[in-house]
Amino acid sequence: WFCPPGGHVLDPFAGGSVRGIVASVLGRKYTGVDLRPEQVEANEAQAAAIVPDGKPTWIVGDSQTAQPDGPFDLVFSCPPYYDLEIYSEDPADLSNMEYGAFLAAYRSIISQAVQRLADNRFACFVVGDVRDKAGLYRNFVSETIDGFEQAGARLYNEAILATPVGTAAMRVTKQFEASRKMAKTHQNVLVFCKGDPRTAARKCGA
Repeated sequence: WFCPPGGHVLDPFAGGSVRGIVASVLGRKYTGVDLRPEQVEANEAQAAAIVPDGKPTWIVGDSQTAQPDGPFDLVFSCPPYYDLEIYSEDPADLSNMEYGAFLAAYRSIISQAVQRLADNRFACFVVGDVRDKAGLYRNFVSETIDGFEQAGARLYNEAILATPVGTAAMRVTKQFEASRKMAKTHQNVLVFCKGDPRTAARKCGA
């Protein structure tokens, strides 16, 4: 929806293979950066089996220092939700950092990605809020918006990605009775624009 046909996608938090493979199937070039060599190796094996003629590119490295030169036509990612999931023991892994250091590194990565984004293009991050040790929300969604806007990409669209309710009602019973915490069944899809939205939209085609 937000990338020109044949455009080049930058994913600074590549993680698994899905975004890269779907980009390739849709005729886009894709470059993802991930800290873990074992994850990149698994991604490459999956891509070789599914899209052998248009394989995505994954770079092993820290997105604070390893993002490739642009320009790119779309920044698209799902960043780590701080310490909600610990991905590795690497101290450079954002999920291992104290929250202040995490935010500083996160904002730096966003800024570098926006710098590599061509003018009049979109960026999209899928994010959700996380709680601190006291159970209070950290306002991570707003931190993401502010990071992009400080980097020169303005918030343009917001959507809700509804996730399956599944067993949420059963799982939440104890925590709701004890603390009135509700179960989350959504994530936020934030779309930003660097430059003029109408020009960016025209670049995307029909």
